[in-house]
Amino acid sequence: MSRTLVFRVALAILAAPPAFAQQAPPAAASSDAAFAAQKAAFLALPLDRRKAAQDALVWLGLYNSVNDGEFGKRTRDAIVAWQQSQNSPADGILSPGALVALVAAADKARAATGFATLDDKKTGARIGAPTKLMMARGGPKLDFLAGPDADLDALYQRLSAETPARRITYKAMKPETFFVVSGQEGPTLFYTRFDKNAGAAPPVRGFTFAYPAARAADLGRVAIAVANSFEAFPARGAAAAGPSSVAPAASAEPAATALVIAPSRALTALKPEDCPNPRLEGRPARFERTDPATGLAILSGDWGASGEAPRLGALAPDLVILSAGNARVAANSATLSDVEPSSVIAAVDKSATGAPVFDRAGALAGVVASIPTEPKRIAGVPLAAPHALVGPEALGAFLGPGSPRPADAASLTAGLIAEREKAAVVAVSCAN
Repeated sequence: MSRTLVFRVALAILAAPPAFAQQAPPAAASSDAAFAAQKAAFLALPLDRRKAAQDALVWLGLYNSVNDGEFGKRTRDAIVAWQQSQNSPADGILSPGALVALVAAADKARAATGFATLDDKKTGARIGAPTKLMMARGGPKLDFLAGPDADLDALYQRLSAETPARRITYKAMKPETFFVVSGQEGPTLFYTRFDKNAGAAPPVRGFTFAYPAARAADLGRVAIAVANSFEAFPARGAAAAGPSSVAPAASAEPAATALVIAPSRALTALKPEDCPNPRLEGRPARFERTDPATGLAILSGDWGASGEAPRLGALAPDLVILSAGNARVAANSATLSDVEPSSVIAAVDKSATGAPVFDRAGALAGVVASIPTEPKRIAGVPLAAPHALVGPEALGAFLGPGSPRPADAASLTAGLIAEREKAAVVAVSCAN
């Protein structure tokens, strides 16, 4: 990346500049049942997948806000626009397959620009840059910038001032934190951002992304992607520890998911030899009972969670898997496999081992059996694949019949099932 890639910031500004927070939906949309269902389904996804979806929508020119993982009118409208472009039902809800297709399409657009993460040794900042476009004649320019002192307000006042040749179209500042200024200077659009951290050196860091106004149509989405990737003060590992410093203990990654079915008892699908020292909610647990034939297990311990015996349902074509990880519960749609018996097709992580599978009435229809390896991914999003399932008959034999599902139970969305069951779905980690 030498060759005097002066790494000037090439940030394309759209007619409407990128927003800094997810736009809140109008009051009418907030109260709308369809919007509520769309929001519940989106927020049931893990945060990294929500951000991946928004990033993909940026690259496809459908979304011009921050990748914050929140759900508002802009995110909903962008999802609907993507579905319409694919001639799919425009219901505003991303299925696992649609999410994978969306991310794959964005990957092609991203790769075409040579988008890569750059670290600036002088300022310490990090940003994503369209390197192929920047090397082309007349391409965008990207500059890493650093303020000589910590006076963020003075810098903002200077850069947001208009001149006969410099027109400001957008400016915003959060005092002592960051500011953004965008506009046009001659034939060039620009976007400038500076962030402040009084404890860092240099304490004020930023970038400017500039490109020809004539290319706003094709470079606007690239500018938003660049802006969303900016890290003024990236974490680069723990600082050097002094003689009396103690490094914090690393938290164990989730190895499986469990469903609390009674006070201090949870159902999962782990073998003791694969997880000799299980922990739930950060506290030690033990294998109380196992079934070698199915892999089902009951974990018990003094970890305080309460729960109740599940209502047992039945396998159906349309199911919902709830898996725990990253301090939240993820809801994933699943379908029964036509090829592999007792399997469901879903886009889930390895930590969905033991995850409960619900029918659309919210009754427990199965448990995901052990997932031996991490699934294949596109841009961090797992691809849909068949996963073995422990069905309701085996569950009934292991747990007892439980409460039957009401005959007239209403059909529920994945988001509503996740909201109802989230307190009972917990992550299992395996301590060494």
